[in-house]
Amino acid sequence: MADMKTSIQEIQGMSGGDLGRRMPEVIEDLRKVGIKKVLRQSPDFFGRVLKKLRETDAAGIFTASPQSGDEFMDLFWEGMASRATESPEMISLLQKVEREFHVNIEASDSPLASHFFVQGGKIKGAHGLLPFKDEDFRFMGPTGTLCELLTGDLHLGFSNVNLQTAGHSGWMRRVAPVIRGINRLVKGE
Repeated sequence: MADMKTSIQEIQGMSGGDLGRRMPEVIEDLRKVGIKKVLRQSPDFFGRVLKKLRETDAAGIFTASPQSGDEFMDLFWEGMASRATESPEMISLLQKVEREFHVNIEASDSPLASHFFVQGGKIKGAHGLLPFKDEDFRFMGPTGTLCELLTGDLHLGFSNVNLQTAGHSGWMRRVAPVIRGINRLVKGE
């Protein structure tokens, strides 16, 4: 347990540049420890890491190592799915979703791409984009802006020029509460 705590503190203490240079190593450490254990020890872990990535050059980091971006997003969604099952607010929110939906998230300045879907009262996601025919809604923008979307530091709405969306406007009222729920999980709330 002390080793895990030290690893988490070391990762959170890295500068954004160090984090970017050591991303493959960091991901390997997170896999060894287990992202569920990391988030139990430090519920705001992803919030801190995404903030560091945003303050540095998130696009450059994921462009230099697309595989790291894919692996990071897999860990992120695994963590969010796990945290969602432990949050009474998120459980309630997901169970009230009137219809399943599928959302793609795509960076315009790096190969970073992921998706998530809500189905049967649960949230799941991974790297890569769902086929267009399966997509209900899409967020697109610079990598740093997408980091802000996931941390809740970005206003959701069609008037936001930094974030582009695709999909029927009616989907936003279904997707936005789930994004806000993800934001709370990312911040460790």
